[in-house]
Amino acid sequence: MKKQLYCDIDSTINNHWVRIQKWAVPKFPGHSIHPNAFTRAEIMKDKPLPGARAALEKLSEKYDIHFLSARNFDDAQSITEDWLNMHGFKYKSVNITKNSKEKVSFLCSRKCDIFIDDLSAGQEKGPSYINLYHDTISLLKKEKIPFIIFKGNWFQVVQELD
Repeated sequence: MKKQLYCDIDSTINNHWVRIQKWAVPKFPGHSIHPNAFTRAEIMKDKPLPGARAALEKLSEKYDIHFLSARNFDDAQSITEDWLNMHGFKYKSVNITKNSKEKVSFLCSRKCDIFIDDLSAGQEKGPSYINLYHDTISLLKKEKIPFIIFKGNWFQVVQELD
């Protein structure tokens, strides 16, 4: 039986920063993100990060791949699945929470051998993300959920898990 790997999407397998910067209000880093940033048309423009699909394909030899993303917008499940399918990602499940901290509750109710997430590391430039980073990491540690903070290099993640 394979181990279970949960992986974030935004800033972990896709480059959503082009979209976020485009729709920051008044301008990046701004104080909020315009709702248009979360439409199907805009999200489908996001590009996969280099090496993400190949790395997850390699990891799928040992792990069942599940996606776990905090996406609190209309039709998030369908849009996320369509984006993953359009870019050829293979997965066992796609799971959506409303915010980063809810990911921890979700993982506590599942078998999770490893969770890969940027944990909003680069997003602290915008004020709306400051608390999520620290609170989520503290909760992951408290619940003893094994995690890797994705820092932009999928080759490094594969090496770490090999």
